[in-house]
Amino acid sequence: MSRQVDCQKECTNGCILGDKCPNLEYLAKARKLLAETSIDKLIEISDSRFLPPPPPAQ
Repeated sequence: MSRQVDCQKECTNGCILGDKCPNLEYLAKARKLLAETSIDKLIEISDSRFLPPPPPAQ
C-alpha cells in the first residue's frame, strides 16, 4: 500500500519519499534550467512575475 503525500505541505524541508517521489522529473527539469541559465536571466524571469499584465489587444 502506498501513502498519498501532499508534497506542497509535507515536503517543505525536502522530499519525504526519496526515490519513490512521483515528481522527480520536475526536479531534473528544474536542475537543468538552473544549470543552463545565467543568473541575470533567472533574475529577469523572477522580476517579470511581478509586472502588471499587458493591456488587452484591441
